[in-house]
Amino acid sequence: MRYKDKHQLAAEWQTLLERTPRPLRQAVETLVENHCGYFADHFYGVMLDDPHASLFLSNGQVQQRLNPSMQRWLSAMFTVEHVDFTALVEHQEKVGQVHARIDIPVNLVLNGARQLKQAFYQQINATFESPLSPGDASVYVSEHIDMAMEIMSHAYSVASDRNARTEEAYKLFSLTQSIGDERERQRSALLNWENELMFAVAAQHDIATLPKLANSDFGLWYFHKACHAFEGAPEIATISRHIQQVDREWLERLLHEDASQRLKALGEIRDAARTILMLLDDVLKRASGLDAGRDSLTRLLNRKFLSVVLSREIDIARHSEHSFALLMVDIDHFKLINDTHGHDAGDSVLQQVASILDRSTRGGDYVFRMGGEEFLIVLVDTDHEGSRLFAERLRQSVAKEPMLAGADTLLNVTISVGVTLHDGHPDYHHSLQRADQALYQAKRGGRDRVVVL
Repeated sequence: MRYKDKHQLAAEWQTLLERTPRPLRQAVETLVENHCGYFADHFYGVMLDDPHASLFLSNGQVQQRLNPSMQRWLSAMFTVEHVDFTALVEHQEKVGQVHARIDIPVNLVLNGARQLKQAFYQQINATFESPLSPGDASVYVSEHIDMAMEIMSHAYSVASDRNARTEEAYKLFSLTQSIGDERERQRSALLNWENELMFAVAAQHDIATLPKLANSDFGLWYFHKACHAFEGAPEIATISRHIQQVDREWLERLLHEDASQRLKALGEIRDAARTILMLLDDVLKRASGLDAGRDSLTRLLNRKFLSVVLSREIDIARHSEHSFALLMVDIDHFKLINDTHGHDAGDSVLQQVASILDRSTRGGDYVFRMGGEEFLIVLVDTDHEGSRLFAERLRQSVAKEPMLAGADTLLNVTISVGVTLHDGHPDYHHSLQRADQALYQAKRGGRDRVVVL
């Protein structure tokens, strides 16, 4: 059955409001004005007591923004005169979409609404002054909040369904481009890690300075991409177990004073690497090709799967000590290139810059073309200084490589980069906006520079 459109909902909400006597509405509006802070504090106090809800609300910036936002929402909800009921409906839809984007379970939202209504009832019974009874006021408040929850829940459901479909499509897509190339690239990455380890042992270098397998280029690709794309495959759990055993057990034994123990550990690591490669081959052979998520010009990822990737990285960061950074990259004076040398030259520059971005990143990182001359890099397993240094190296790499814009035309091209480290906020739009702001500052500051926010 088709759900009501926003105009029908607006008309229904207006009818609900108009059938309530104006004096009662005015009394509730006054109640909200006097106790708005109490209602917001009560709501978030109850929610933070819930261990599940606290995952989404414990971030300091969330608390600073949400409490005033809740107070504004209450004031808008219970104003006596609503100028635009369609705008009121659209606001509830937007809230529901945000809840879906950060994956707040709908039961937590409904529980919060129930707690909010209880707080209203207590204040109505304690302080309410109106020609009508407190019971009538409670009914009005309850129907008003229920109306908002209905709209939010529907918007949440639609957005969640869309997100689920996108995530399933991404699982099929993410590792199915050029399966043969991907298999060889990751085989090479794993064997390079193993060879570096063997050389360090033979040369009696400090083993502790080498990255663990989980933190190697292969490990980043595996945990940030393969685990998600092939979630549920029996091989994935086995591969993860072997990686953990290598890092937690066999690498530790390489530090053992007993030579026989070190030799045994090396053998176990080699066996684990062979097993991982065999299992990975089995997984990749079952994958089929899909091309709907790549930009046709640069072959980078397009925006289609951005929400899935960022939601996934936020979830990884939430349950680990690792973070990620967003780098918004823009080609400087790109319009001038098009106007002076033509759009074919512009396309050629886009492809060459995209190639530099792609080859500069690691197996676990993501590179998106956001549109036009703008790109986004999701740099996994990094920190503030690491992301800044990466962005500077990237800027220098582009600046020093002449771009072929025609048969006999070489151009010097620069980029501006805005960088932000994920700060724990559950909504990825927050980090995207910060990266955009950083890029804007880089452009305003003269271009060909990196700005970190």
